[in-house]
Amino acid sequence: MTRLHPFTAAYYALMSVISSSVYANMDNAKPSVYAGSSLQQFAAQDALAAIERLPSFTLIEQSGERGLGGSSANILLNGMEIRVKSGSVSEYLKQLPVDQIVALEVYLSHHPFPSLKQYNQIVNIIRDEKNNAYNWQLGSAINASASTGKTAMAGFVLPKGQWTHSGHIQAQDEPFKSTNKGQLFASSNTLEEKSEETFKEQSERITLSLTSHKTMQDGALTLNVQAVKDNLQSQYEWLYRTPTSPSDVESAFSQERDKTDTSEISIDRQWQGQRWSTQLTGYYSKQKNELHMLDGISAQLSTPSFTQYKRTDERVIRLMVNDAVSEYGLEASINRVNANTLLPEEQLHSTIKELSIEPFAAFTWSLSPKWQLYSKLAAEQATLSTNSSKSEDIQHLIAKPLVRLNYDATKHIQLTTTLKHEVEQLDFSLFLPELNAGFGRLQFGNLEIKPMQYTELALQIDIEEGERWRFNVKPFYQWQKDVHEYQQDNRGESIVENAGDAALWGLDGAVNLDLSSWINNSQLNLDYSYRDASYRDALTGKRTINGTVPHWASAQFRQSFNRFSWSAEISSGDSYREYYPDEQFIESGSLQLTLQAQLQVSQRVKLNLEASPLTSRYEYRRLYYNTSRANAISAVETIYERVPPEFAFTLSGSW
Repeated sequence: MTRLHPFTAAYYALMSVISSSVYANMDNAKPSVYAGSSLQQFAAQDALAAIERLPSFTLIEQSGERGLGGSSANILLNGMEIRVKSGSVSEYLKQLPVDQIVALEVYLSHHPFPSLKQYNQIVNIIRDEKNNAYNWQLGSAINASASTGKTAMAGFVLPKGQWTHSGHIQAQDEPFKSTNKGQLFASSNTLEEKSEETFKEQSERITLSLTSHKTMQDGALTLNVQAVKDNLQSQYEWLYRTPTSPSDVESAFSQERDKTDTSEISIDRQWQGQRWSTQLTGYYSKQKNELHMLDGISAQLSTPSFTQYKRTDERVIRLMVNDAVSEYGLEASINRVNANTLLPEEQLHSTIKELSIEPFAAFTWSLSPKWQLYSKLAAEQATLSTNSSKSEDIQHLIAKPLVRLNYDATKHIQLTTTLKHEVEQLDFSLFLPELNAGFGRLQFGNLEIKPMQYTELALQIDIEEGERWRFNVKPFYQWQKDVHEYQQDNRGESIVENAGDAALWGLDGAVNLDLSSWINNSQLNLDYSYRDASYRDALTGKRTINGTVPHWASAQFRQSFNRFSWSAEISSGDSYREYYPDEQFIESGSLQLTLQAQLQVSQRVKLNLEASPLTSRYEYRRLYYNTSRANAISAVETIYERVPPEFAFTLSGSW
C-alpha cells in the first residue's frame, strides 16, 4: 500500500490559514469572444483548425485514459463536456464545421465551469442549435508513391422542441508508404551489411456518432452514442546485402493486421438549483481487438509469429455537486481486459481487472481583486488484479492535491502558479505481451508494476498587447517517483519495470504577432518547447528518461483575404532516445514544411489544399551492446527513412 504523499500535509496547512470569509465567486471574468468577422479571420474549415489558431490558447487532451476525470479536454460545446473516448476530442472537432459555430468563448485564466476547474484555460464553442443544419466533406490525398487516400463525411443538427439531435458518419481510407536504407557496422567500424526496407500501411476507419441534448427548466440531459471500426494493415519488406557479396541478396518479410471494434454510450444529467447544481454522468464502452503478425522471407513463405485476441470493457459513474465556490464529487470505475496471446512456442491467457474509486473536493477563493486561488484534493483508491497466481493484487491509495494561484498583474499581464501531485494511470498493455514488428522487439508483460507518480511546480506568464502581439511562457519542474523504464527480468527477457526516481524540467513558450502593419492581414506564430531529465541508470549512470524530446519548435505564417487564405509552417522533427537492456535507440527527424490554402468557392462551399510534409526525413540509430548497455558496443545500425510528400484536396459544404 502506497502512503499518502507528504505534499498533502502542506495542502491542509495552506487551507487552514485561509479564512472562509474570503469566499467569493471569482468567475465573473469575461471571456474573449470570437464571432462573425473575428472568427472568420482564422480562415478555418472546422472547429479544430479555428481553436489551434487561437492566440495564447493551448489545447490539452487526456484522451485514452480510463475514467472520466482522466479523459477530458479543455473544450466545451455549448457549456457541456465533449464525451468521446473511442476517438479523441480533436477528431470530434474536425467534424464540426465553422459554419455551424456562432462564437468561441475563450477563457485564458479563470472560468465558470466547475467540471473543468483543473484547467486554467477553457474554450466554450457556441454552436447554433436553433436551426436545421447539414454538412458534408469529401477529400482525397495523393503522395509521391502513387498511393491515394479518401475521406467522406456527412453530419447534421436537428432541433426538435426541447431536444437537439446531432451526429455524423465518416469513412477514411489512408495509405502510407516509405522507403528506408540502412547500414550495419561492427564495433571495429567495418561495414557488415546494407539493407533496404519498404514500409506500407493501410488505415481504414468508419465512425458513427449520435448526440441528443435536451434543455429543461431544472437543467439539461445529454445522451451520446459512438461506434468506431478500425482496420490497420502494415507490411515490412527487407533486402540485405553484404559488401563482400553484393549480388547475394537475403530477404525478410513481416506483416501486421490489426482490427478493432469500439462502441460507447454516455448519459449526462445536470440539475440547476438556485444555489447548488448537480451533475450525474454514466459511461460504458466495450472494445474488441484482433492482432495478427506474420514473419518469413516473403509474403507467400511466412508463418504466424504473434497473435492476440483482446476484449476491453469499461464502466464509469461520476456524481458532482457544486455551488459558486466549492465542488464535491465521487467517481467510480470498473475496467476489465481479457486477452489470449499465441506465440510460436506457447499460449498465454491474461485477465486484468481494476476497481477505482476517487472522491474529491475543490474550493475557489477570491483573495483580492487581483489574486484568485483554486484548490482541489482527490484521493485515488485503486485495486488491480490479474489471473496470475504468482502476483498479489496491486493496490494504492494516493492523495492528489492541486493548488493554483492566479495573479492579474495588469490588464495585459497574468501569472499563474500551479503545484500538484499526479498519478500516471497504468497502461493495461504493460501487463500483456507485445511485439514490435518493425524492430523485432518482443516485450513481455509485468504483473507487478506500480503507477508512476510526480509532483509538479509550474509558473505560466501570459502577456498581451491588444491584437498586436501575445506572449506566454510556462517553465515547470517535476519530481518523479517509480518511473517506468525497460529492464531485464529473471529470464533475461525485456519488460517495463519501476526503476526508481527521476527529475524532469521543461519550458513551453509561444509568441503570436500581428504583422498587418507590414503585410496585409497576416500573422506569425512561433512555438517552442524544451525538455530535460535526470535519471540514474543502474547500467550506465546518469542519463535522461526514455522518450524525452529535448527541443521542438515551429513557425507559422498565415495570411487571409475575403475569399482566400494561405499559410506556411515549418517545424522541427522529433528527436529522442530510448534505452533497452541491450540496446540504445536514437530517432532524429528533419525539418518539416507544410503549405496550406483555402478558397471560398461559394457562400457554402470551401476548398482546402494542403501539401505535407514537403521535407520529411528520419534517421534511426540502433546501438547494440555485448549482453547489456554496461558493456561495450558490439554493432551500430543506421537507417535512413524518407517520407514522400502528400497533397490533400478537401471539399466541404453546409446548408
